[in-house]
Amino acid sequence: MGKRANGEGTISKRKKDGKVVGWKGSVTVGMKANGTLDRRWVSGRSQDEVREKMRALHSEVHTGVLADAEGLTVATFFDRWVEAKERDGVKPNTLRSYRDTARLYITPYMGRVKLEKLRPLDVERILIALRKAGKSPQILAYTLRVLKMALRQAVRWQMVPRNVAEAVKPPRVERSEMHVWTPEQVAAFLGASETHRLHAAFYLALLTGMRRGELLGLQWQDIDWERCRLTVRHNLVEVRKESEGRIYRGKPTVSKIELTLQTPKTQGSRRSIVLSPGTLDKLREHRGRQDSERANAAEAWQGKVGEGYVFASELGTATDPRNFYRWYTEIVRHAGVPRIRFHDLRHTAASLMILRGIPAKTVSERLGHADVGFTLRTYTHLYDDQREEAAFDLQDLFPRAPGGIQ
Repeated sequence: MGKRANGEGTISKRKKDGKVVGWKGSVTVGMKANGTLDRRWVSGRSQDEVREKMRALHSEVHTGVLADAEGLTVATFFDRWVEAKERDGVKPNTLRSYRDTARLYITPYMGRVKLEKLRPLDVERILIALRKAGKSPQILAYTLRVLKMALRQAVRWQMVPRNVAEAVKPPRVERSEMHVWTPEQVAAFLGASETHRLHAAFYLALLTGMRRGELLGLQWQDIDWERCRLTVRHNLVEVRKESEGRIYRGKPTVSKIELTLQTPKTQGSRRSIVLSPGTLDKLREHRGRQDSERANAAEAWQGKVGEGYVFASELGTATDPRNFYRWYTEIVRHAGVPRIRFHDLRHTAASLMILRGIPAKTVSERLGHADVGFTLRTYTHLYDDQREEAAFDLQDLFPRAPGGIQ
């Protein structure tokens, strides 16, 4: 055999107890950050097997397929990925869900596995283990979703050549039954809420389908009285803050929950909503009530006239979402209507719009959905009556005469 050229690698014997048990070879694939050569090793039972593996390594180097996982474990990689997401401006609660998913459902099962050694079967084993542990299909599906997102970034960073999680089929998740009120139940609820200081917020939720955070984050500057519309620019969210240094049962404790005013999460959520004259009247009545509260609070009121939160506390500060939900459940009980989640008011608003024959695209834009297809899929059962109306005969279009169609 002739002398091997620079970069082609070297082959040597693998010995055990003085006996040859195989062969190994190394290939230089580049330079490390410290300036030393970056070598990859392969092994086999014969020289031919090692040469074949070395040729494959050379091919990956020249085609750019060879990735560098830096020897990271899955656990260490996830820490790095979440840090990158934080730098990208991902919302705090979303970051927390990524961290919790990795901590609870990913790293316990394959946190020590080298990222470059990860296989589709490892991902399957996580889902099997979670299923045996009694976790819901929703948790399994979200865990797989987070894995796919993280490994897509690993591919972009050229740490792995492919996303092994993409080869795993997500578990089937049954869509939960949607609960909505009838128009009569809506009227009963609104009637019971009329004496509440935030009656206009409940009215607006049922007429527009706005989310709780969007309602509580609404500012007076977001309402255009002349054009009869409001713009969703903010979202009031609860952000959990972990205490520094305090550990309970091996886990950091949550010291407090802060209310934070954030921008909407998606482009579709940043939307303009046309308001009816009746809805504007409700907002004007609410503004008059808030003016009285401001006068009673005097110097304790936080905020300027014509600014601040539309559905503020009695001192002008943001309304705590938990208090808002408690008031909602009390009104539901007094109204004698079925108890549904506050988020189901959004579904109820959609059903009212669909019953009135409002086009799906308009409903989608009003709710802030990403696309009309999502609206149609979510409320497909509510469009059944409209589909039945689409069945017609030609005589329904043309007047009939004794001699036939004219």
